[in-house]
Amino acid sequence: MGYPKALLPLGDETFLARILGTLDTLALPAARVVLGLHEPRIRPLLEDKRVRILINPDPARGQASSIRLALASFEPNITGCLIWPVDQPLVSPDLVRSLMRLFAESSAVIALPRCRGRAGHPAIFGRTMIHELLTAPPEANPKLMVARHADETVWLETGESGTVEDIDTPEDYFRLIGEPLASALSRQRLNRSGSGIQFFL
Repeated sequence: MGYPKALLPLGDETFLARILGTLDTLALPAARVVLGLHEPRIRPLLEDKRVRILINPDPARGQASSIRLALASFEPNITGCLIWPVDQPLVSPDLVRSLMRLFAESSAVIALPRCRGRAGHPAIFGRTMIHELLTAPPEANPKLMVARHADETVWLETGESGTVEDIDTPEDYFRLIGEPLASALSRQRLNRSGSGIQFFL
């Protein structure tokens, strides 16, 4: 992408702010936000948010290392954990609420949305899956671990494409948001400087 995904503009918000706002409407416990290379740029924007910030000391190890870091911060008796990649902000509160209800009413280890036959995010991992991820060797592939629990996974069928469309490139951003990334970033800078806040990204 060439730019921190958490800070990508989405209207008057950022990707991260949109996700945290959605979570706030669901009355969930404080979210864990795992930061890495861009921690100095993102942390100041979280000062007034109800979150717990965790720092991945070696983000080059990949997304799985950030997931394990977050899971290790929870109490061992939690029922489940909602995992939400920051580059998929276009998911509605209603979908997350339905996914949580589906998980709670089942005996599943994993709950996932599915759009047009594709598995998406956010995901809910139950206690069994959390324990398995935390005790697996660092080199273990989380996707293969999840695949082994196919018969213990419940699916929420949805038409929300935001569950399966992640944003990895400026082209992805334009296709999903409808605005060129350079234009959106320029507008973001103008909005912040126009409010009296000199904040340059």
